[in-house]
This record gives sequence, structure tokens and C-alpha cells, in this order.
Amino acid sequence: MLRRWGDPRAGRLFLRALASGRHRVEPLAAGLLRRAVELDTLYADLDLGLVDTSVMAYAERHRLPILSFDFRDFRATRSIHGPWDLILGEDELRRARDS
Repeated sequence: MLRRWGDPRAGRLFLRALASGRHRVEPLAAGLLRRAVELDTLYADLDLGLVDTSVMAYAERHRLPILSFDFRDFRATRSIHGPWDLILGEDELRRARDS
């Protein structure tokens, strides 16, 4: 995602941060996988898939913001708590790209 929408260097830096332990990859527990399937079914017309619905399920459970450049899908869906809290909005991305 960072390489495609941002900068290839940012993608490499993120991978290094993962490898160093600065960030961690969380396994998708059975309950979260069930919720991801529920979200995929609920929003079947969007064809979200496992990655987006897994991110949604995890963010919903832990009440975390989401970093995504896929604004269409995250704006078209909602968590049980309301709209998704996106770290970066469309306007912010546009400004960053223009500068």
C-alpha cells in the first residue's frame, strides 16, 4: 500500500520497522475472522475481500484508526461504533501529493 500510493522508500522503511519489532503483525483470531466474514457478507455489493474486512474487524474490536488509501470502501462501510476513523483523509492525501 505504501509503495503503490506513497513512496517505495516508505514501504521499505515500514518493512524494516516490522522486522525490528517497532510494529507487530497480529494474527487474526477466529472471532475476528468471523467478524470479517460478517462484514464481507453485509457489504457483499462492494466485494471487499479478506484483507479489508480483516482490517475493519481488528480496528472495530480494538477501536483503532485505520491507515488506508482505499477511501471508497472505508467511506461506504461502518463499524458497530460508527464511521471508520481514518488516519489520513482524502484531502490530506491530495495536499501531500500536490506538495
